[in-house]
Amino acid sequence: MRYRYFCMAALLLFMTTSLFSQENVEGISAIRIEAGYAFTGSGDLSGFCYYNELVQPLGSWFSLAPAIGFYSFFGDDEDIKLLKDVKSAGLDLTGYFYPIRTDIVDLEAGLGFYVRRWHWVVATGPEVQYVSTDIQLPEGSHGDYFVAAPGYTVSLGAVMKANSRTSISIKGVYQNDTRGIVVATARAGLNIWF
Repeated sequence: MRYRYFCMAALLLFMTTSLFSQENVEGISAIRIEAGYAFTGSGDLSGFCYYNELVQPLGSWFSLAPAIGFYSFFGDDEDIKLLKDVKSAGLDLTGYFYPIRTDIVDLEAGLGFYVRRWHWVVATGPEVQYVSTDIQLPEGSHGDYFVAAPGYTVSLGAVMKANSRTSISIKGVYQNDTRGIVVATARAGLNIWF
């Protein structure tokens, strides 16, 4: 009779234990510092981005990451010759799912939302005016306007582990907001686990 209870207890214990390595960083948070190439519109307005994320694990396969991000796009656009500068800052909240986790690399898929504030700077020349729903500029002047909009984020990437406290992340991110501003980025970053 004791043998049956022992076998049942062992079976229940084995069913509830984890099937992955015990050296997993579950429960340990990470600061992720990322930078990369960014483009918006049809790809003709390019620049760079910088992100800081705080990755909070929610078990072995999920994490939640609030972030602050900054974008800076260069010069004029083929569609808007008068555009001189575009910058933005935003707050993001992304949930990550890890479909594959190994000792060397983790694959991550992210889905989230953000609120971003855009700053557009436009200049006109002689006999040139700029008129849009956001700003109207007469000849030979310059002006700027701000646009704030919420949107969603989709990302796919990999986290390559250097040691138990540092790793390198590489990912592609697609973002689209309610104003129709689409941003795609390719980012690389450093994760520091604490």
